[in-house]
Amino acid sequence: MIKVALLGYSGSGKTYIFRQITGKSEEIFDPFKPNVGIGIYKDETLEKIKEIIKPKKVVYPEFEIYDFKGFPEGQGFPHNYFKNFFESDILLLIVKNFLDETNPQEELESLIMELIYHDIERVESIIEARKRENFGIEIWEKCLDFLKKERLLKDIDIDKKQLLGAELITLKEILIFSNGNKKEIKTKFPIIYDLKEIYKGILEVLGMITFYTIKGDIAQAWVIPKNLTAKSAAGKIHKDIEKGFVKAVALNFKEFIEIGDWNKAKNMGILKFLGPNSLISDGDIIEFYFTK
Repeated sequence: MIKVALLGYSGSGKTYIFRQITGKSEEIFDPFKPNVGIGIYKDETLEKIKEIIKPKKVVYPEFEIYDFKGFPEGQGFPHNYFKNFFESDILLLIVKNFLDETNPQEELESLIMELIYHDIERVESIIEARKRENFGIEIWEKCLDFLKKERLLKDIDIDKKQLLGAELITLKEILIFSNGNKKEIKTKFPIIYDLKEIYKGILEVLGMITFYTIKGDIAQAWVIPKNLTAKSAAGKIHKDIEKGFVKAVALNFKEFIEIGDWNKAKNMGILKFLGPNSLISDGDIIEFYFTK
């Protein structure tokens, strides 16, 4: 399940958005303990498939959403505030843009700098420790120089596996949510203005696609990384399917919606056969064949 961490200053509307996404109303007052909820992505394509085949059960992708208590912009965040963010897959930065007197551009830039300052302190401490041990610091000095140019480590051109375990927040992917549209926000980061676009934005930033299965009376959407092979995608459903994978057949949802029936499409000979190393395409409806 994809883990999404919400980050914003007090008054940004972050907790309201969390409630809208998850339907969870309970509050958490501990600033170092997140409120965790589940967001359900009502995929439009799956809704159309549902209309056609009328299954008894529909299973939508779920996202784990983390809401952390905000702090005033002038106060900033405590250094150890970010310790719970490291398990997340993506940061959703929320800036308020629903009041004439606010400056969402400055608020966003301030949030980004909070992340950079955290990592500068972290990398500097790593360098000091490495100096005492007389152990390689070149890569960390490169990271420090990159951060001091106000750039995020997710964009640095090095093997990032070397940075794993270092608890660096700017390695995370980032999506911006403008809470309102009073003023234009100029940013190099992907930005959305509508709550309905949050899940699509998250999947796009993370490089994920969606495929679908129709098994008996169950229609389901599955979220996977781009360029995943058919055999590996089968493992997302069940490891036994991956282990006994024989082949898969696929039909893009647009063709399925136009034809309206899987068996009819099969008789028309338009299903696409996928071997174990074939790539899954976004929007494919797939049937897997495997040995038990």
